[in-house]
Amino acid sequence: MSRKLELYKIVKIGLKALKRANIPLYWSKYSRKDYTIRQHIMLIVLAEYAGSIERMFQIVREMRKIKRAMKLRKIPHKSTISRELRRIPGRWIRVVLREVVKIVGIPSKFAVDSTGIQIYYRSYYYTQRIGRKARREGLKLHAAVDIDSKLITNAIVTKWHANDSPYLIPLLEKERVKEVYADKGYDSLRNIRFVIEQGGTPYIAIRNKARRGLRRRLLEKSKSSEWKKKYSQEGGRAPFLNPQSVFHSFKRIVGDYIFAYSFSVASKLLLFKVLAYDLYV
Repeated sequence: MSRKLELYKIVKIGLKALKRANIPLYWSKYSRKDYTIRQHIMLIVLAEYAGSIERMFQIVREMRKIKRAMKLRKIPHKSTISRELRRIPGRWIRVVLREVVKIVGIPSKFAVDSTGIQIYYRSYYYTQRIGRKARREGLKLHAAVDIDSKLITNAIVTKWHANDSPYLIPLLEKERVKEVYADKGYDSLRNIRFVIEQGGTPYIAIRNKARRGLRRRLLEKSKSSEWKKKYSQEGGRAPFLNPQSVFHSFKRIVGDYIFAYSFSVASKLLLFKVLAYDLYV
């Protein structure tokens, strides 16, 4: 598929998901109505796919088909995109993400994992010019991945030092769970009970220190050949879907770092990257 067709597909599916998610067109009835919120969201998604706002503007100018699909009469200024990014709630992005997944199909088998993303508050060249060291920090992307479609069905962004275990339930609480695969970072009685109460089977790696109760029974069960067929013990990954392979594709498509001046903006940009990845896949 050519790059132009890829971008057109991203725009068409994205606009369909925005409509299904009931994202409003304007912030209020008193808005100037030069651009809709949905247009701004799609432009930010294209910017994350293209790598920068400047490249996104170039693509939109060159591809009239995309411009017609988005019903853009004119191209907004860079500052307009930045202002809208600060206003758009992160929960809207996750709602649209959910609608994109529903367009493909309702998932039931999930793999849960996390990965790190670098965040830079200043560019390297600026820090060299002012004679300071670049402050380098990281974000952590917690994600649930659909095993069949390899789409990221839900995502939560935290600081890099956050623990994995508390985020399994928030990632899956709105899903119809049949099977859940996770490594030892998600080994907790609360997570296991959640999956079982939802009617699913927890293929969660259990630490060897489990001595009694449900965790001990699952530890013994994980030693059986049947369980090992469903879950590879090498590295704690499901054999037919390694979440890190999805994260590798994610970083290859939309990048593995973010330039932002605050955590709130960086977390939104990362969610937009997830949305851009799902639309691409």
